[in-house]
Amino acid sequence: MVETELHILNGEYALELWKQCGFQGQSLVWRETYLEGPLPDTDDLDVFRNARAEYLSHFDELAGIDKSRLYRHLLKMDEAVLLLPTEATLMLWFDSCIFDQTILMRILYLLNWKDTAINVFLYCCDGNCLGKTDFIQGDSRKVQLQPHDWAAAREAWTLFIRKDADGIMKLLEREPFERLPKMKKALLRCIDEIPDQNGLTRTQQQILELVADGRHEFMKIFEGLDDFEEYPFLGDTACQRLLDQLVQNGFLLRRENRYELP
Repeated sequence: MVETELHILNGEYALELWKQCGFQGQSLVWRETYLEGPLPDTDDLDVFRNARAEYLSHFDELAGIDKSRLYRHLLKMDEAVLLLPTEATLMLWFDSCIFDQTILMRILYLLNWKDTAINVFLYCCDGNCLGKTDFIQGDSRKVQLQPHDWAAAREAWTLFIRKDADGIMKLLEREPFERLPKMKKALLRCIDEIPDQNGLTRTQQQILELVADGRHEFMKIFEGLDDFEEYPFLGDTACQRLLDQLVQNGFLLRRENRYELP
């Protein structure tokens, strides 16, 4: 019997580098963003996928892709993990930013649903972008994850979607995340993305700070956000959605191609 091997990555660029390094086996780019939109607090995977498909269908960059097609895409990703056969090997390639680490949480959460044994390995680079060197050295530096890690990630995922800062802190106090150190750091950063009493996340507050400091054009705001982050994570389209939300909620004014404080 030929052993099944699945490599999951985030991003087409990472996939291209993976191919250049001569890896064999199946590959899957995990195309989702759990830092935006509704994340239903449910173990009903169908309800979760439907809510995500509905939200993603309104993205400008996904215009023309209807909800049913997006649902099928989300189902395909879930089933790639859920239907892995016994003794299959799952290799996860991710970076340290919260965008990737929340995807990793979700994948490990899904593994808790499996009743068959599989081998799970993780290579996480110390940065926010996997490079060719990471793929060259990653196969020898990968870490084998254990069911305990899946369970810890499941709890982390649940607390993350509930925006439960106290729960996250309690988890971090008792769970060492020995084999998932980047997830531990990411959870602390995720706490900052829980809206404050004004309804603002840390990233939104940073945008307002940049505008107050004289950065009024989109690219200057977008590029300036990286200066606040150890591991930059925000893409340009996600940044635009944050700006649109701030305008809609009265925190910013938009005049032609400039953003200003009210």
